[in-house]
Amino acid sequence: FTKEPAPLPKRSTIVANGDFANADLSDWHASYWGQEDGVSMFQEVSSKPFGDGSTYFASYNKRTSPYQCFAQDITEYVEQNEIYTFSFWAKLSDDYKGAPDTQRVVQFSPYTVDKEGVADYNPKLEGTYLQVLEPGVWTKFEGKYKVTNANDISSVIIRILEQGTDYGQGDCVLGGYSIADFKMDVYVPDPPSIDEDVPNLDETLKGVFGDDLIVGNSLTVNSIDDIGTEMILNKHFNAITIGNELKPDALFGYSNSQHTKLQTITFNGQELLVPTLDYSRAEMVLDKIVKWNKENPDHQFKVRGHVLVWHAQTPEWFFRENYVVAQNADGSENYVTPELMSLRLEWYIKTVLEHFTGEDSEYKDLFYGWDVVNEAISDGSGSYRTDKIANGEKPSDPTHGSNSSWWAVYGSNEYIIKAFQFANKYAPADLELYYNDYNECNNTKVKGIVKLLTDVLAAEGTRIDAMGMQAHYNLMNPSNRMFEDAIRAYAAVVGNVQITEFDMKASRDLSSEKNLMDEYAEQGRRYADFYSILKKLDAEEGIEITGITFWGVSDKDSWLQSSSNVGGGSDGTMTQCPLLFDSNYKVKPSFWAFVDYTVVDPAYGQEPEQIVDEDTPLGDVDPEAPKDEKVEEKVEQTETKTEDAQTSSDAVEAQPKKANPVPFVAAGVVAVVLIAGSAVLFLKKKK
Repeated sequence: FTKEPAPLPKRSTIVANGDFANADLSDWHASYWGQEDGVSMFQEVSSKPFGDGSTYFASYNKRTSPYQCFAQDITEYVEQNEIYTFSFWAKLSDDYKGAPDTQRVVQFSPYTVDKEGVADYNPKLEGTYLQVLEPGVWTKFEGKYKVTNANDISSVIIRILEQGTDYGQGDCVLGGYSIADFKMDVYVPDPPSIDEDVPNLDETLKGVFGDDLIVGNSLTVNSIDDIGTEMILNKHFNAITIGNELKPDALFGYSNSQHTKLQTITFNGQELLVPTLDYSRAEMVLDKIVKWNKENPDHQFKVRGHVLVWHAQTPEWFFRENYVVAQNADGSENYVTPELMSLRLEWYIKTVLEHFTGEDSEYKDLFYGWDVVNEAISDGSGSYRTDKIANGEKPSDPTHGSNSSWWAVYGSNEYIIKAFQFANKYAPADLELYYNDYNECNNTKVKGIVKLLTDVLAAEGTRIDAMGMQAHYNLMNPSNRMFEDAIRAYAAVVGNVQITEFDMKASRDLSSEKNLMDEYAEQGRRYADFYSILKKLDAEEGIEITGITFWGVSDKDSWLQSSSNVGGGSDGTMTQCPLLFDSNYKVKPSFWAFVDYTVVDPAYGQEPEQIVDEDTPLGDVDPEAPKDEKVEEKVEQTETKTEDAQTSSDAVEAQPKKANPVPFVAAGVVAVVLIAGSAVLFLKKKK
């Protein structure tokens, strides 16, 4: 999906006088807010080389505002959406001696301004762009900067800020500081190396499950320029789930604290006040895919939309009167009526689906399916998620991680039914519609999800084409039996089951090579177990595995590397290795779990089958669930401690293993699976 960077302008450097060899510092500005008066910015010369061999540097003193900083307009020398490297050295003066860490922070903080004059102060940066400095010590900053803005850019300003705490709002020293040897260049990445000689995952899985199988991965705007990611996607996958950019908060421009621009439209014969939608982030990803598909007619990527209705990552103002979060005179929250919310819901679903899948949309041929509703069942109770799951969340919070404002408005599952009715009404007939959830193997939650699926299908004008099992797992949970039972339960209602966000959270600290290799080995066997179950169940009548999608291409880009308060996430404190490819794009044992795990472990599939009590479920507790949900699940977890002990990391090796079936080449071919030393025959269904 990458393209060649735009050529540099005639000037040989992006940053003028970045080495400060010229005593005329007129290319640099003390501020862009009219705060230059009284500030002193001047060249200095060191008697000894420092840093990367510099002797010249620029210093800045007599500051009266935290926003007085080194700044330069580079608009004419960069291109929107291109990536650039940056590096410079910075030093704080002795004014900062004794100051706390929060008042010794220097950061590279560029910003852009669109043609309407609106500034975007959220730059896309990688590397060491923010550091706590020791006074008098030169410190190097370096990394990458992508020039972005949701709209066309009119100006790009680079800044090196020292603002004290809280971006200039807290205490500030307002001392002097210096910078040296500032450089920016077009980013030209070294071509990564992937394992080209391994089997193609897409072709391998289709050989087992049929040619229509979705073999997918997730992609966000942050990874569309990663060449290694592109190479792996091109070799191994046929579908992409848009990871974040089609969620409600993204389509509202991440304006979670305040509504976007409002307009009054006529909808269903009445006037309706609606907020403005912002498709730019999603289209940045989709445009890359469209371009690829045009250039590669023999390898077409399909796209999964994710997600229309979700309690999380939906701005709270969307549920409120006039789109403003407030309280009524009696102290109650100013939620709109269910009738008005239904109008908003229908407008939102109609508008989004028609924009991306309508007859006039340039993206209409991309999408194969869409997650209509996400995570509407509570972990603890196993029933519908309400607005009172987590006591720590306030109704006025800009977004919610556990509590559902949908439930606060409706007080029932009516919004779920309506979401599927509206999606069915406005989606093309060949666009599949899904329900998607995590902790979906938890015995109690399975029952709740089955009820949701049943309730939706019983309503008039709805359809669910598959159940999406997110599959955010770890080495201990869920057990093989729970995984199998959950698939059977969902297939009994909807027939088709998809794995939609497959990854595996680490069980140990990975700082040592031994721990990392141990984790790789145990993780690979767990993936192999799950895959064997998928193959076995797909071969049975009445169960169709129609998609296997992983939540990230390489380990470095996994969402588990950062803190998240939504289901299945991580607290961000431990390095993770959850995927099939490591951070250097190399295959791991987990990759071979889906191709031929005997490459890693020749004995895999030969062990005697372990007998497990069929009536004993294994608790599947989300470690990041709010306290209220953990309390609800504690009883179930205690009741299952016997089997929990059997599936600890030390016991994973002893779990029952299913051998890989022989790849199927036509309907009706018989495959053999070795279980407990005996041959079990099953027929592969025609896809």
